[in-house]
Amino acid sequence: MHYRVVTLVNQCRRLIRDEFGARLSLTDPDLRESLGAYAERSASGELKRLMARINEEAGEPEHKPETDAAPDTAARPPRRMYRGQPLPEPAPPPAAGPDDGSTSDKTVIYRGRRVR
Repeated sequence: MHYRVVTLVNQCRRLIRDEFGARLSLTDPDLRESLGAYAERSASGELKRLMARINEEAGEPEHKPETDAAPDTAARPPRRMYRGQPLPEPAPPPAAGPDDGSTSDKTVIYRGRRVR
């Protein structure tokens, strides 16, 4: 829930507690339905107005624009980062040769710097 909706819900809970003596919990999964039921039974116009605002605020679907990724960027793995700086691209593995036992030419990155 948004902060505005939470403040409206808390105002409704306060009015319901004053009028009906019922305490509603914010963690109740059916809180919105309970608030609506109490708002229908209430003689308070303020509670009905608050419930209408809650329905306006919370009833709108969260719309986040989706961007279509280009096909070539979807296949590429994300860039590796270290402390906000991009790491260099790893070198492709060398082809297997007759003296494949040496590991000294492997690049090692320690604390963001190339050691070997």
